[in-house]
Amino acid sequence: MIRAVLGLLIVLAAGWAEAADVHVISQIQGDTASEQGMVVVREAYRRVGIEVRAELLPNERGTVSADTGDTDGDTMRMAGLEAKYPNLVRVPEPVMLFNLVAFTAGLKFDVEGWESLRPYTLCIVRGFKLGEMRSQGMNRELPASSEAAFRMLRAGHCQVAPMGEAFWLMIDELKLGPLRALNQPVEVTPLYHYVNKRHAHLVPKLAEALKAMRRDGTIDSIMAADRAAIHSARERNSVRD
Repeated sequence: MIRAVLGLLIVLAAGWAEAADVHVISQIQGDTASEQGMVVVREAYRRVGIEVRAELLPNERGTVSADTGDTDGDTMRMAGLEAKYPNLVRVPEPVMLFNLVAFTAGLKFDVEGWESLRPYTLCIVRGFKLGEMRSQGMNRELPASSEAAFRMLRAGHCQVAPMGEAFWLMIDELKLGPLRALNQPVEVTPLYHYVNKRHAHLVPKLAEALKAMRRDGTIDSIMAADRAAIHSARERNSVRD
């Protein structure tokens, strides 16, 4: 009887250990840049012995869920998020560089940073922290999702949607074109992975894993495959002059 109970406890302990090695990470629902980031983040966790499961959530809710501990972390966000969400700890090595471009329905103008967008009505996706912060005081709409932003752009409810260039993949998949992405980026900024503070001990390990992935070309390989797909999607869905 004692042997049977011990056997059951060993099995349960193994199950608990396995469950403890799975982290649930917030990923923005319907966001192609977040999908890219998740590929990188998942590999970083794998290298430290942890499996990752993505929890697809609306933009703002993903960060809130990571902060409250409903998820174990947030895939990638701008630096400084911890000032507003004190339960989040930033992994100091970037997941990727984020190229933010100005999408329009055909409008052309010279892009020279965020100030060059001020004369126009902007679509800033609610919960997109970088866009919300940079566009303070500008004429803007706050659609609930990236798809909604592009549909508003096509319908003329806004003139410019500052988004990651990877969103050409969504435009292609959902047939939201033709659209134009102006050639000069609005901003190029690093994005970082965040963990809930209960996992702060993992931050140095994850930073080292990301550094190693950058050194050995893993991140470049992931981005290269996406770059080719993004270029093809842009070619198919761009406004023709």
